[in-house]
Amino acid sequence: MGAILEISYFNSVVLAGGESVGKYHIEESRIEGEFNGKAMDYGVKAHITDEQYGTKVRKNAMTYSGIFNSRTSVNELNQFPSGESITRAVDVAQGSIQKLHAEDTNLIIFQENKVNRALIDKDAIFTAEGQALTATAKVVIGQITPYAGNYGISDNPESFAVYGSRKYFADKRRGAILRLSRDGITPISDAGMKDWFKDNLKVCDTIYGAYDEQKGKYCITLETNDTSNRPLSNGIVINTVDRLDFATLCYDERSKGWTSFYTYKVRHGLSVNNEFYSFNSNNLYLQHSENVPRCSFVGNSRNHEAFVDFVFNDKPEIVKTFLTINYEGTTGWNMQSFNTGGNMISGYNAYDDVNTCYVVPQEGTVVGNETIGFIKKEGFYFSELRNKARDFFQDGSNFNTTGVKGYYSDVRMQYWQPEETESAAKAELFSVSSEVIV
Repeated sequence: MGAILEISYFNSVVLAGGESVGKYHIEESRIEGEFNGKAMDYGVKAHITDEQYGTKVRKNAMTYSGIFNSRTSVNELNQFPSGESITRAVDVAQGSIQKLHAEDTNLIIFQENKVNRALIDKDAIFTAEGQALTATAKVVIGQITPYAGNYGISDNPESFAVYGSRKYFADKRRGAILRLSRDGITPISDAGMKDWFKDNLKVCDTIYGAYDEQKGKYCITLETNDTSNRPLSNGIVINTVDRLDFATLCYDERSKGWTSFYTYKVRHGLSVNNEFYSFNSNNLYLQHSENVPRCSFVGNSRNHEAFVDFVFNDKPEIVKTFLTINYEGTTGWNMQSFNTGGNMISGYNAYDDVNTCYVVPQEGTVVGNETIGFIKKEGFYFSELRNKARDFFQDGSNFNTTGVKGYYSDVRMQYWQPEETESAAKAELFSVSSEVIV
C-alpha cells in the first residue's frame, strides 16, 4: 500500500519500491504533483543490446591523436576525436604494419610484405592529366604510395637500421637483405651472398641490425633458438659439422659487398659522434677501440682468431697444379688451409689427403732444429706447398710431393699475435698469390 509523503522542496520525484527487492518505478513523474506540470523522464534509452561486443585490432591501420607543442603548452596526445578522420589504413593483404619511420615530411610504413611511403601534414592532388601535385592540407597522414618491389620487413622490425637517406632491413620470408634509398628498394644480399641468406634467414628467429657510421657498414646478426634442429651455419668454418647458433656479418657501402664475418653478436647497436656502440648482456661496448687487445670482443678473453678466406679460381675449367703460396703484408700470417675442394683428378695418386696441403706457419717458426714457414724475399713472403698425400716406391720409401692439383683452391690465411704483443699495430694483408702450372 502506498504511503503519503510530505515534499517540502522543489523538483523531487517519489520512487516507490515494488514487491521485488531492487526494482523501482516512478510514482509521481510531475514536479510537486502539479496538474499538467512539467514531467520528468529518463531521456533517451538504448533498447538494443550487443551481447558479443569486443575489441577489434586493425593491424594494417594507423590512428593519430591531437597535436603536441611544448612551446605553446598544447598537449592533445590523449585526444582521439571520433568525429574526425583520424585513421589511415594500408592494404590488409600485405600483412600487418611492423615499423614506422619518419623522414623529413614523409612517413615510411613497413608491412610484412610491402613498403609504403605517406605524406605528412600535406596531401597530393591530381591534375586532369593525372599528374600529382603536393598541397598543404589539414591532414596528418596524406597520400599513401607503395614502393616498387614485392618486399617487406616480415616479422623482424629489429633488423631495421638507418643512415642518412639509406634504410636497411631484412625480409626473412623472401630470404633477402634490402636497402631502401632514393633509388628505391635494392636487394643487397645479391652481392655475392644470395644463396647464403636464402639458406640461413629461413631458420633464424631474430635478426638484429645496426649501422656502423665509423666504418660505413650495415651490421646484421642472425640468431636461432633451436640449435639442435636446423642451426645456422656461421659461414666461417669449412667443416660443415661445426655450427653456431648465430652469425654476424657486415655490408660495406664502399666495396658494395659483404666484407667479413664476426664472432660476436651485434644487438641494438648505435652510432654516436662517429663512434659505434653495441650491447651485450645489458652492457654497452665501444667498438673499434685501440685500447683493447686485438681479437677480443665485448669483454671476452683474447680467444678469437682473425683469418681471411678466399678462392684461387683462375681458369676453373683447366686442371692446374698449385706449387707455392705467396703474400704481401704484415709479418705473422700463416696459411692455415689449402685444398682443391675434393676434386679427384684421374691419373693422380689416390691416397688420402691428395687435395690438401700441410699448414705453412709464419716466418721464423722453429720445429726441432729446423726453421720453417714463410720466407721473406724483397718484401714478399714465399713458401712451397707440400701435399699431404705420399708417393710410394717399390722399395717401400715414400715422400711428399710438391704442389696440389685441382680446378680451383680454397685458401685460408690466419693471423695470431703473440701474447706479449697484444697491443701491437693491426695486421695487414695486401695480396695473396700462387705459382700455378697447367
